[in-house]
Amino acid sequence: HLMSKMIEPRSGTYRSQRLSLHFVEWGEEGAEPVILVHGFRDHCRAWDRVARELAGHYHLYALDLRGHGDSDWSNGGTYSLDDFLYDLHRFVESRDLRRFAVIAHSMGAAVSLNYAGLFPERVRTLVAVEGTWQLERPAAVPQDVRKRLLGWLDQLDLLDARSERRFASLDEAVARFRLMHQRFSPDLAWHLAEHAVRRHADGSFGWKYDPCVRARAPGRYDNEAVMELWRRIACPVALVHGDHSHMGDTAALGLDHLFRAAQAVTIDGAGHWVHHERPAEFMAVVRQALAG
Repeated sequence: HLMSKMIEPRSGTYRSQRLSLHFVEWGEEGAEPVILVHGFRDHCRAWDRVARELAGHYHLYALDLRGHGDSDWSNGGTYSLDDFLYDLHRFVESRDLRRFAVIAHSMGAAVSLNYAGLFPERVRTLVAVEGTWQLERPAAVPQDVRKRLLGWLDQLDLLDARSERRFASLDEAVARFRLMHQRFSPDLAWHLAEHAVRRHADGSFGWKYDPCVRARAPGRYDNEAVMELWRRIACPVALVHGDHSHMGDTAALGLDHLFRAAQAVTIDGAGHWVHHERPAEFMAVVRQALAG
């Protein structure tokens, strides 16, 4: 089995805005810290394969952001990048981490880029997989605030009325997961799906993430504000992109020029989930980034 050699990580919790948030860790105390940040509707155990490769040399922490994995759901029903940013900030403070590396995917990579702009002295190196989507929308389109707010209200109403998806068995949940991720190997899909569901009292299974994570807060920064933050990032940044991904190509969009020391890496044969679809190529990028 793909993950059979994986050492089970140690679990812990920390507090963020009255929420109890979950994380897992591998490696020795005293080794250099590396924080792993998952993407939208994902969970900390998505990093198991990466952690297995690095645990001998680093102290790895994989977070479950609020509303995801084994962390509490938000008391309200809105999740913004700023909420997730606060979760990352509280984790760093709770462990008293002074300087560390970050490896992050998608939404988690967007959060980590913003964090590195706020605290440039903390982040030693950053591997951001498909995380520049905040700037992939055209900047000049005027935002209709009324339309955006009404759409958000409708979305919350819809999510509130919708019943949670349940599966009769773990096999059924895995089958659904495989439909959504057809590029993943059967072993990987099983491992990821097994950690993505929880068993309910009636024996059925449901996704761990809060359905309300789908309703993003309507307030967003304009592109100039995001650019200003990213220009403050002091560390080397590896901007990883899959050539089969629906996300924009960072280098083709010129976004790599926002950073003081960026390397835009396109990995052939990978979609959005680069670290799962091309693990060997991805780990080569990670090792190079960590080696400095």
